[in-house]
Amino acid sequence: MSICGLDFGTSNSTIGILQDKQPTMVPLEQDPSGEWQTTLPSALFFDFEDDQINFGRHAIARYTAGEQGRLLRSMKSLLGGSFMNDKTQVKNRFYTFDEIIGFFVSSLKTQAEKYNKPDSASLESVVMGRPVYFNDTDTALDQAAEEHLANIARLAGFKHVSFQFEPIAAALDYEQQVSKEELALIIDIGGGTSDFTLIKLSPARQNQSDRQNDLLANHGVHLGGTNFDQRLSVNCVMPEFGMNMPLTDKPGLHMPGHYYFDLATWHKIHLLYDRAVLLELQNFRPIVSDKAKLDNLLQLLKSRKGHQLASLVEASKIELSTEAESLVDLSSLFSDSREDAMKNCTISQAQLQLSLQRDIDKIFNTLQETLTQAGVSHKNIDTVFTTGGSTALPMVKACIDAAFPNAKQIVGDLYNSVGSGLLMEAQLRYR
Repeated sequence: MSICGLDFGTSNSTIGILQDKQPTMVPLEQDPSGEWQTTLPSALFFDFEDDQINFGRHAIARYTAGEQGRLLRSMKSLLGGSFMNDKTQVKNRFYTFDEIIGFFVSSLKTQAEKYNKPDSASLESVVMGRPVYFNDTDTALDQAAEEHLANIARLAGFKHVSFQFEPIAAALDYEQQVSKEELALIIDIGGGTSDFTLIKLSPARQNQSDRQNDLLANHGVHLGGTNFDQRLSVNCVMPEFGMNMPLTDKPGLHMPGHYYFDLATWHKIHLLYDRAVLLELQNFRPIVSDKAKLDNLLQLLKSRKGHQLASLVEASKIELSTEAESLVDLSSLFSDSREDAMKNCTISQAQLQLSLQRDIDKIFNTLQETLTQAGVSHKNIDTVFTTGGSTALPMVKACIDAAFPNAKQIVGDLYNSVGSGLLMEAQLRYR
């Protein structure tokens, strides 16, 4: 029986298989430098010219290059919402979100099977990762989200589908390197969720299928890297396009903010390209206090560069993981040489912290709730294991350092720890 572990993420996805009986994370795509990466950005591009579907970095590159089509990203964030049964129009056809996610999951399965030996059996059994909560408040929607994802996997060709919480999968990955029993706190801050697991780990417990007695608490909140991108964009970049600028005919009123919030939200950006929306914005021109900023917004939308702008903001957030400030090259979105043309902006660490503080506070309040559930204090934690791209942010690291000064801190593979753990779980379940 051919098995795999599949981590379908909000921002990036991975898949792990057994190749010659060895656990292997599948190289899924070459990056711009030509290096093969085991992560595939969770993105699809529907090409309107040839009706083909592209995935990952290639999908994003084709869209940002200006090719005609529809880009969809952060699809996992749709699961758990009341709109996950809705349809969306692509060219002249309406697709369910299950169908769209299914295209992406099928591409991961196909890539993994191609990478395996040509005469190997097709992948039949999968353990998929899931956040602790797809929906923080509605248990029915949370369960429905898992059922949607299971059905998607079956339609992609998997015969046996099961799930494991993503932070538990990361714990299984980390357990391979422990030398003695320890109480570990797993912190997984991904693109869409922040999840926490408190679990007892030891060499003797490795490869045991029943770990219920070792699991002290499991908790999470629906906040992650895409939320951080949105906050950073709204606070630091959208003012460059006129957000909050006064309207001259109505003292005390400002440019409506919903346009800018949509422009900072991946799955809503395409709505702003509608002709009716562009006309609405054009009608504000006589009464805005800074016509140049509104003109830049209109030009951005007419040239369909909203997703490219979102990518620039995301890249700046990532750069701020290691740098004191980051330049957002807004001028790259425009081709004109007007005197009042778009100018670049710089985001500092202080601006990043101000933008994200409320979300970070909520995430670490949820972490405290995890400890409370287990009846332990910060002093009881032997090891803090972190995974997920957003754990690399300096303010996240500072919060962890302050909360657990005496714990051993282990930084896992930010993008592959969960997938590796899911493959281990698949070995236990389907052996």
